[in-house]
Amino acid sequence: MWFSVISCAAVGWRYRAVRVLGSVAAGWCVASLAQARGPSPAAAPCPDRPVLVAFYEFGALYTAQSSDRSGGLAGSGIDIDLVREMQRRSGCRFEGVTMTRARIWSEMEGGRLDMTTSGIATPEREKLYVFAPYIQLKHHVWMLKDHPLVRGGLAEFQANAAWRWGAVRGYKHTPAYDAALDQARSRGRVVEATDDVGLLRLLAEGTVDAVIGHSVVMRRYAAEHPRKPQLVALDWAPQQSVVPEGMVLSRSRFSDTELAYWRGLVREIVRDGTLARMARRHVAEDEVAELVPRD
Repeated sequence: MWFSVISCAAVGWRYRAVRVLGSVAAGWCVASLAQARGPSPAAAPCPDRPVLVAFYEFGALYTAQSSDRSGGLAGSGIDIDLVREMQRRSGCRFEGVTMTRARIWSEMEGGRLDMTTSGIATPEREKLYVFAPYIQLKHHVWMLKDHPLVRGGLAEFQANAAWRWGAVRGYKHTPAYDAALDQARSRGRVVEATDDVGLLRLLAEGTVDAVIGHSVVMRRYAAEHPRKPQLVALDWAPQQSVVPEGMVLSRSRFSDTELAYWRGLVREIVRDGTLARMARRHVAEDEVAELVPRD
């Protein structure tokens, strides 16, 4: 099969071979290519308006430019590269907007957005949205290198009433970390930020003792902070630390057929290696293997 695919490409047949030659061999060639690449989604169900997608500042996943605050697709990162590819393959018009994570969830719930990037599925969210996974992120607890040692991990941190968490409003993490944050929040031990830039600032300036985040996010913002804080990453919940994140598709804005199309398109972009190639533009090679799921 792989020999037939290579042979087809070598003689420049691909799809136009069916049109030009009209031969059985050409049709077999096209079928071989389609099988090798995997199934393609059906024709795109483009709405009669732009597809409205919301981004949020998220390190190597998305960094906005000033023009991206409304209507732009000119930022940088894996998330916006993915959306550009969805636009290219579908032929639909897309419009992007950058918001805080908390506002995005509010706008999604209100039916004013079609989709958003890098979302974590929960039972509550899945009632309102369909998730198309494309990335997997490992959650760590991050502390300053000179913070007193916490030998007892999460349990010891929770037991010390003097220590405070920082958290981004509207974020979900893993069940264990979310439960810890909920407990600490009920005791007034959580300081909230609107985004990861603000979260890193809380940690760097000593306002909080620990935060939960991802390497491709926290290390980038630490490098950009004036103090260049030295961080340590701690794995206090190793069994649940890696969580898939995906495109979040609004059930109220898309039909079941449309949802299936967009989910299939994202899966195709992951399976054919395009997402991995995108990731290499923004993160080191060893991080690509960790970020991009193996289908």
